[in-house]
Amino acid sequence: MRAFHLKDAPLVLLSLIFFIWGLITVSSNSLIPYYKDTFSLDYKMAMLFPMAFFITRVTVSLPTSFIMAKLGYRTTMKYCLWWCLLGCLVMAYLVRTESLYPTLLGILLMASGISAIQVVSSPYVSLLSTPDKSVVRQSIATAANSIGTVLGPLVLSGVIVAASTLGLVRTSLHVSILFLMIASFFVFLLIFFSKISLPDIKPKQVSGFWKGLIRLAINREFVMLATVLLLYVGAEVSFGTFTITYLAEEHYGDLGLIKATQLIATYWVFMFLGRLLFAKFGHLVNRQILFTYACLIAALISSIALLVKASWVGFLLLFVGLCNAALYPIIYAQALRASGKYNAQGAAILIMCSIGGVILPLVQASLIDDYSLRMSYIAPIGTYLLMAVLYWSSLKMKR
Repeated sequence: MRAFHLKDAPLVLLSLIFFIWGLITVSSNSLIPYYKDTFSLDYKMAMLFPMAFFITRVTVSLPTSFIMAKLGYRTTMKYCLWWCLLGCLVMAYLVRTESLYPTLLGILLMASGISAIQVVSSPYVSLLSTPDKSVVRQSIATAANSIGTVLGPLVLSGVIVAASTLGLVRTSLHVSILFLMIASFFVFLLIFFSKISLPDIKPKQVSGFWKGLIRLAINREFVMLATVLLLYVGAEVSFGTFTITYLAEEHYGDLGLIKATQLIATYWVFMFLGRLLFAKFGHLVNRQILFTYACLIAALISSIALLVKASWVGFLLLFVGLCNAALYPIIYAQALRASGKYNAQGAAILIMCSIGGVILPLVQASLIDDYSLRMSYIAPIGTYLLMAVLYWSSLKMKR
């Protein structure tokens, strides 16, 4: 098949993949309050939905990494794109049952494809460039991811408003329409994939796959950075989820669910703008100092949410997106570099760290149920402070 020539087409394709998984992830997080109301759940039970989404990072990442090590990045990516397409179609069908467990099964099947393609595309962005440009390319891709996270809540609220206008008031139909739209995007990606010349990469350590995992498990720098990434994902998901709750609830922001869902896009806008700035000027700043200040400011904003109960605090929480902007590309690029020649296994482990998107939100949800939304912000305070400590500790272990 004739290749379609486009300057840096591989980066365009990978950025589009980053975009759509950002949109899916944030849309799924934004749906949690809707699921909570639909199935009459408390906050802890509502965490079943992000748990179903993020648990696939653990169950799928290592098998995908093993296949990638044998088949190469390009072939594995093609299979993953098909997996994502089929997963979205199944989710669109199962959610119409309006039953808790079929909906959770649909999320598992859909999210497993997203997890698999993350394992491939995250290191692929860095490995298709020289080491000195890998952080910049990772920042470009994560900026595309941030565009998806910005559009996710807007697309979701747009679908709900449009469907309701047409007389489709059931949440299940809204979600089904959303995932049918996402499935059509994967059809486009598969066509684009077939038209471009995408360089293949085959990891050289196929025969030592399990040996590589053991090596990484005893690599203290890598383990520490992976832990920082796990904490970061938890903090990002918590703010993306519970800031909607803060803005929507009567005793806090009192904006209602639809307006709060639309406004949470601002959180992702800040993250997007921050990543664009980091991609442009990241080489001019001390990344260690930037990382530290970002964590401390986020902890300070969380402390204000803990100590003050007011509607303006909900708007202040949106600024944490700017703090989070540079954290992911800094952590990921440094952790992947620490994995050395075992980048396939390293990528799988780093994607598995997305399980943090279950752990911290579950802790915060439990604090909300047992105490209050305001008291729950003690969890992100401790998370950001621990991230800063572990990150600086990892620097001392640099080989």
